[in-house]
Amino acid sequence: MSISIAFIPLAPKAKLSSAPIRADFASKWPTLPTPEPVKAEKDQMAFRVGTNDVIIAFMRAPIPWSDLEGPCETSWLWPDAEAALRDHAGHLIVTVMSQDGPVEQSGLLTRICASILATCEQAPGVFWSNASLLVPSNVFQDFARDILPEGPPLYIWVDFRVGPTGKDKTSGFTTGMAALGHMEFETENSPEPPGELRERLFDLANYVLENGPVIKDGDTVGEDANERIRVVYAKSAFGHKGKAMRLEYGSAGSRKGWFGR
Repeated sequence: MSISIAFIPLAPKAKLSSAPIRADFASKWPTLPTPEPVKAEKDQMAFRVGTNDVIIAFMRAPIPWSDLEGPCETSWLWPDAEAALRDHAGHLIVTVMSQDGPVEQSGLLTRICASILATCEQAPGVFWSNASLLVPSNVFQDFARDILPEGPPLYIWVDFRVGPTGKDKTSGFTTGMAALGHMEFETENSPEPPGELRERLFDLANYVLENGPVIKDGDTVGEDANERIRVVYAKSAFGHKGKAMRLEYGSAGSRKGWFGR
């Protein structure tokens, strides 16, 4: 059994209870098993969703600011995250324990968090720790309700960090793919503008989540046969553990590549 965890900051005097959370979940996702309450420890709520165990633990202290400072500075989904979170008084640790794969686990964790947000006005958003992402309540709920039924809501599961590194050059990397069972993507020498590089990283991440680890070391990727970007399995240049899939722009390798979005 493995676990997936997210954190939800709480404003002072936050109120929440198990029954409204479970009712919201059952209403929004009626095709999934109905959450059934189970006995929990003090300052916890617990229930089962099918074969999955869910524990919501209330912590009477804010999330350490050292964990939030960097994500606040880089959160493009929540530009005013710092102002919203500076005075939060406590937080929830939301844990899903399951025998399912990481994508299915993340899907259930997303739905549980969305139901907490929907039933607790004092919960301003989610800290998705696997990607060091801060997402405001309304955006997180929209992704859970509208995107998740169609496929992985990558923009709240994976951080696509991009930025200029010099004249006509952009670097970028993902954070969160490892938690979904795949290597991270990264590049240091893209000639694309930041917006286009973010879209490319998104497309590649979505592709491997849909098709599995089909991009091999030395393959080439691109939007058509004229665009060749070589994928190299190598040590991360951005501090990720293990190897990353590095995008090397320039001449293509000799191996057969994959093309498309």
